Amino acid sequence: MVSINHIARRNRQHNSGGRYPDALKHATTMAIMLRKLAKESSKDRPAMTIVALHLWLTQQWPNIRSSEDIPDFERISGSTICRKNTFRTYYDGSYTWTEYAHGYQDGESTHYLWHPLPPHFNAFFQPFISGQSYETPFLRPKVKNRLFLLMNQNWKTPPSLSHLPRVRKDSFHRYLINCALVDNTLSAIPRAQIVTNNRNHHKHAERYQRIDSDRVRYKLFDAQHRYITRLIQAARSANLSTHFDVFHENHATNLIADRTRLARYLTSSGRIAQYVLDTSNNVKQTIRSPAIKIGSKRYLDENEVVHFFDLLFNYVEKLAPKKSAKKNRWINYFQAATYRVALLFILLTGARPTHGISILGKYYAGGNIVFIKDKGRLRQLIVCDYLKREIQHYLELQAKVLSKFSISNNLEELWYCIDDSGRTFRLSNRALRQFMNQLWPGVIPYQLRHFFAQSAVNDLSSARLLDQDIDRIMGHESIGEHLGRDVVFPFTVNTIKTYLNHYATRLSLKEFIYV
Repeated sequence: MVSINHIARRNRQHNSGGRYPDALKHATTMAIMLRKLAKESSKDRPAMTIVALHLWLTQQWPNIRSSEDIPDFERISGSTICRKNTFRTYYDGSYTWTEYAHGYQDGESTHYLWHPLPPHFNAFFQPFISGQSYETPFLRPKVKNRLFLLMNQNWKTPPSLSHLPRVRKDSFHRYLINCALVDNTLSAIPRAQIVTNNRNHHKHAERYQRIDSDRVRYKLFDAQHRYITRLIQAARSANLSTHFDVFHENHATNLIADRTRLARYLTSSGRIAQYVLDTSNNVKQTIRSPAIKIGSKRYLDENEVVHFFDLLFNYVEKLAPKKSAKKNRWINYFQAATYRVALLFILLTGARPTHGISILGKYYAGGNIVFIKDKGRLRQLIVCDYLKREIQHYLELQAKVLSKFSISNNLEELWYCIDDSGRTFRLSNRALRQFMNQLWPGVIPYQLRHFFAQSAVNDLSSARLLDQDIDRIMGHESIGEHLGRDVVFPFTVNTIKTYLNHYATRLSLKEFIYV
């Protein structure tokens, strides 16, 4: 039986920023696979190698339980709509490249779009795909069966490779997944294109982010290239060149030969577009497809968020009472101030309004580290300097109201509401939603949490956060990453605080002095 401590340690190791799989061990196992494929008949060997490599690249081998599970891959024309299990070649005027159909999961829908192969694979795939007939499966059923048997039999290490370390087949088939799990340059949605949902470390992180398919395509292409390049470099260092020959019918291609040439459309920084061939009106022309949006449907525009908090500032300002005002005027002002500080808190920390809508007072000492109750656990948050000042201004108003009207409070929350009879009560998510709807109809506080996540992903400044830090500030945690089990170093705290200060400044939030 696996202990909780072991699960906790493994979760921390699997988090972004962990250790990559051993490249040489995986390169050796790949060499063994390619040697086995090289022994097949020259007629079937190219197609078997293409399918074997593609299923490894897309991490599908762990799901192949029989030869019938091996898909019927086909080539289709550039004018045909992209669909599952298809390939095409695309010429952009500089260099011909092979692309395969990649499924983008978006809620209940799957969108199939073209994705370019990694450079080290294109040299082998492109001549093969170009030579295939349209709409014709690469493998016959009998050849599928042979490939399935080859991939599932024991892979003995040949004498020429016995001096090198290797990994088991099941680890080799998950190489790209294990790389993506520790890659702190990948945000949640690009990572989900490689990592199957049951292996994703923080399963819900991608629901808070939104990105277009052109950016995802670039991130995925770059990640695949980096992971495969690690194997290639390890194979070169170990002098494994002769073990990485892959065969066409009449000649061979070496997978680890130095190839740096890219088609022009793959060289744009940050985005790779999809192009389709339009043959309508008897004229052939290449058209750039519009990118599709993937991820959160609750995304808010930054200008609208800034406008809302300006409205909120003005709304509270108009309620400010005079010193001689009656109790109900002060209570209304205090309620509005409570709503404002709660909304600022969600906006600037990403806290879940359905759980931790207020800081816990007994843990608050006026600093940048605060604590909330989140999903039944104590959770640590880092607050920016602007929010720290806003909380202090709110507490000054709170102290004045409690003292002026002799109101006592026994709640553990730092901010709360006061009813007409002078009793304090907890601020609820429902009340906050109703208040927010008055100033911004149709938008709920939880969408500010989505905005907080998306802002961190989109930020390209020097203060930007890596993925594991975004998960941390969003409160995405697995066993072993909760408060008391995870260690946060001062450098990480300072990095997060620097970003949060930059984020608050970018939103141009005005400081409110209540009294």
